[in-house]
Amino acid sequence: MKRKKRIISAILTLSMLLSTGRTIFALDNKVNDSKVTNNNKLRLWYDAPAEDSYNGWEKWSLPIGNGHMGASIFGGVEYERVQLNEKTLWSGGPSESRPNYNGGNIESNATVKVDGVDVPIMKAIQDAFARGDIATANSLCNKLTGVSDDAGTKGYGYFLSYGNMYLDFKDNIKADNVKNYVRDLDLYTAISSVNYDYNNVNYRREYFMSYPDNVMVTKLSASEKGKLSLDVRVEPDNTRGGGPNTNNGYSRTFDKTAKDGLITISGELDDNQMKFSSQTKVINSGGIITDLADGKVNVKDADEVIIITSIGTDYKNDYPKYRTGESDEDLEARVNKNIVEASKKGYDALIESHLSDYQGIFSRVDLDLGQTPSSMTTDKLLKKYNDGTAPETEQRDLEVMLFQYGRYLSIASSRDGSLPSNLQGIWAGGNNSPWHSDYHMNVNLQMNYWPSYSTNMAETALPLIDYIESLREPGRVTAEIYANIKSTDENKENGFMAHTQNTPFGWTAPGWSFDWGGLQQQYLGFYKMFGNTMSTLAM
Repeated sequence: MKRKKRIISAILTLSMLLSTGRTIFALDNKVNDSKVTNNNKLRLWYDAPAEDSYNGWEKWSLPIGNGHMGASIFGGVEYERVQLNEKTLWSGGPSESRPNYNGGNIESNATVKVDGVDVPIMKAIQDAFARGDIATANSLCNKLTGVSDDAGTKGYGYFLSYGNMYLDFKDNIKADNVKNYVRDLDLYTAISSVNYDYNNVNYRREYFMSYPDNVMVTKLSASEKGKLSLDVRVEPDNTRGGGPNTNNGYSRTFDKTAKDGLITISGELDDNQMKFSSQTKVINSGGIITDLADGKVNVKDADEVIIITSIGTDYKNDYPKYRTGESDEDLEARVNKNIVEASKKGYDALIESHLSDYQGIFSRVDLDLGQTPSSMTTDKLLKKYNDGTAPETEQRDLEVMLFQYGRYLSIASSRDGSLPSNLQGIWAGGNNSPWHSDYHMNVNLQMNYWPSYSTNMAETALPLIDYIESLREPGRVTAEIYANIKSTDENKENGFMAHTQNTPFGWTAPGWSFDWGGLQQQYLGFYKMFGNTMSTLAM
């Protein structure tokens, strides 16, 4: 805790120092009102919903997040789909079916026979290279591997999709009948919205993910009273999904209820018995709401609807069990506390705390390349950029957008107190994401954090520093097995190993084929920013 206090203090000081630049760093942490209301500046926008498919999720849905939870907005008209994620919802790791889980290490690979004597594998490789026996050395290197688990059933696991929230609209609206449709993501506010006109009524939806309150907030409104009728449902994702991998460890069991406008889901992953819970509170102004027997909430003739969602698991990054020890009731109560407190605050206070938190980081940097906002939708501008027909200043506009979108995604997917952003940040459109949506430390994980220090948002790197720290204890086991480096009572921290492929469960074993990776650059960047606060961190 003392380390984090010193780090936060250093971050605040650093942001003040870096904000004095004229072109790149903005002095004011408050966003200029004109930037918020300008419909084209730093705003991804489209004139059609995202396709309801894995391809549509990957290419066209709009992501929001708070470091703990993620959501992807599709913007449908007849029904809305909001893909939900919780960063710690992983299969793999310790399990009733894996009582001897050890982070993927293959202990039988620790030694090899050389002239009838057991020799540590690393020593045998070094000796083979030293005497020029390259063939033997290469052959032995193939034993520097961990458990192979592409199917996700031997402990490596997958980052899983939590499920989807659906809004099923009841006014027989058809996508072909709406006018002035706009779906967007405002990078200045981290708010996604959907707007359209139907039968001379304007309909609007807003979505944001609050880090201070750890909830997702959805607001539905219309230009006339009594025009909102819909069912709200939350469906845990119990299908393999449309991704490219084969995950056989995604299944789960759960209960779902609706009471007093609150949809509650409590369940457990079959693979590792991880508990999960979510609550979705539906609050209406005008009209009536009705709880349905199948766990849905029906809204009829409302003027405005606020939906508050929170998700949690019993994961804890604490070797070797990786669990909080909470009961089902404890976990549900923790999630419910977020819902109750957010409901008491109300929409205006929720959005105020969200904006204060998010803009306090995002608005530190303003990039000026001489750009002018384009009147084209983002997809059309991108097409013209690629074929070289976009005006020069609008090309610069897209480049600035991409730069700031990267910063936005970092803030949305990596905040203090959470795991680091994985290969897909905090978003997964199915249970079979490529490369398990894991932590690849050959370079991919590091790439997520390249902008953290250089674009004045160093606090987004804290989850990565904490994660590296968490690999030390299981990594000492790996170092002893594969390198014969032992930590003893006299020398408790005699070195640790971690390799290319990693998960939230201390999977420090070498990869499934002979490969390496490193994270020293992140430590170096941290040290350059915060100096002697590194004293509590051992390499």
